[in-house]
Amino acid sequence: MQESFSYQDGFGEELSLVINSSSGFLLATDDVSGDSVAMSISFDELRRLAKLIDDEVPNAKDD
Repeated sequence: MQESFSYQDGFGEELSLVINSSSGFLLATDDVSGDSVAMSISFDELRRLAKLIDDEVPNAKDD
């Protein structure tokens, strides 16, 4: 099993999340500056992130 999500903001920044059977992997890149940050993330942390998104997104306002 491997699922992925990728978001590009249109200004050279991208966030990617890949989840496989053992963990998740986050990658944030900025094509303008050339910076990138990558990290492995546990299922427990992914669950906490998903709960935060689920709890807070319905209350957020679009810019």
